Amino acid sequence: MKISDAPFEDIRQMTIKNAFADASFKAGVMVSSEDIMLNGLLVNSKVVFQSQGMLRRGEVLSESVDNDILSVRVRADIRYEESCNNSKYLKKVLITHFQLVKPKQASIGALYDFPNHATKRFKQQLESYSNNPNLLLLNKSFTNTNILNGVERDEIVRKANFLSRDTGYQYAVFGVVRDISTFNRVKKETFGEEVTTRRNFTIRLYVLDIYHKDIVYENSYHTEADWSFGINSEVDMNSSIFWQSDFGRAVLNTISYAVVDIDEVVGCAKSYGQIIHKTGDGLVINLGSKHGLKLGDKFTINRVMTNSNDSRVSMMMIQSIPNSLVEVLSLDNETALVSSKSINASTMANLFDLVSPANPYHDTDKSTY
Repeated sequence: MKISDAPFEDIRQMTIKNAFADASFKAGVMVSSEDIMLNGLLVNSKVVFQSQGMLRRGEVLSESVDNDILSVRVRADIRYEESCNNSKYLKKVLITHFQLVKPKQASIGALYDFPNHATKRFKQQLESYSNNPNLLLLNKSFTNTNILNGVERDEIVRKANFLSRDTGYQYAVFGVVRDISTFNRVKKETFGEEVTTRRNFTIRLYVLDIYHKDIVYENSYHTEADWSFGINSEVDMNSSIFWQSDFGRAVLNTISYAVVDIDEVVGCAKSYGQIIHKTGDGLVINLGSKHGLKLGDKFTINRVMTNSNDSRVSMMMIQSIPNSLVEVLSLDNETALVSSKSINASTMANLFDLVSPANPYHDTDKSTY
């Protein structure tokens, strides 16, 4: 796109949007540039964006200006078909404090509080991307043990049981910062060599389905970028100078990639609420208007069952109770009073049983693993 006398940043953003729209068209997906929202924090060497439809995310690979013409190369992550029908109800998601595997790596730049900042940035981006205000940040780690090689099944079940009754949340996200080490990149030149300090960022994230007591997603994300601060400098991670540096932007970019994946996992899953009180008028569940409930919405009651197979590995099965249709009679932001459509529902329901949306939202599923 020709720059002329127009504001460069305006031309730059429009060029980037058009490039992603063109890339999508060539891949057989129609996306208008107006549908693409660039994340302003990351608009520099790389861009992560949110769009409507099949375009999940992307990045700018290179930019150049030649004869007053701005050109960009982009990589687009395209979903060719809808992967799921998202529930109309928002999920309740816990985020626990990320751990740093090798604290000694934080000595360069004094990044001892880096895991705390990375956790908060993850929550902010997930909250913004998913438009879900039902995220709770716990200022504690999921476990005190080293989880690089995974979490023991017994501990998953113990933690899930505790979180289910203590918080009533459906999912928990936890993770470890595996690497923030630095290294030197040496570039040979005619009269010597150029040495650049680079820094790694590797994070491994897990998603725990609390009600099913199972890890439903885990993945590692990695990037590296120039470390523009002195080796002996103490960096202020509350400052925009850090987050606008090459390394800070690379961290945010990587977190954004993880956010897209985890939002898809959570968004595609079936919604559950929990029975937290029984009254003479019905049952109180821990979902309310802030989660998308409305008067008259219908749910069925479910119970968590243990299914042990021959290898003695216990699997949690959520099984619907027959003839247990209930309807929302009243609600506030956090809770709703539901009334039984049959005697069976009110007499058989227990505290901490689950409710799930009735038809047309998944009520054909009799049980899920």
